[in-house]
Amino acid sequence: MAGKKAKSPSSLIDVITSTYRTLRHESEGLMSTAGLTRAQFHALRCAAEEGPLPMKEISERMFVTRADVTGLIDKLESKGLVRRVAHHRDRRATLVELTPKGKEVQERISSKYKAFMHDSLKALTRSERDSLYDALVKLQDRMSRVGT
Repeated sequence: MAGKKAKSPSSLIDVITSTYRTLRHESEGLMSTAGLTRAQFHALRCAAEEGPLPMKEISERMFVTRADVTGLIDKLESKGLVRRVAHHRDRRATLVELTPKGKEVQERISSKYKAFMHDSLKALTRSERDSLYDALVKLQDRMSRVGT
């Protein structure tokens, strides 16, 4: 580190926080082009990744209550992005599946987000990306063990 001054822990946290805010702002901007909130898009993505899912499972994946998921699915259904279908083995369960419009919206937003991230990461060399990844995983692990 010849000629470089060590960064303080608080300045490092500031950079991480600022990067997260930029990432969140960009992703929310993409979602808003489809009239979606972050939570609505997350529910849409759950259904896209796994195919038709029980509402209970979406709730668990999103770490929200079943009532919250019901509201999210109501909104997505009113936009024509998902539909509720009966579970073929469990009549008590309702599955959520994407409509063709929902699939198109989810793929469009995901594609633009991936392009944004790919372009942003071009600022780093492969070695820098690998080092950043390793450092963030290490930090996340430590924070989860030290946390409250």
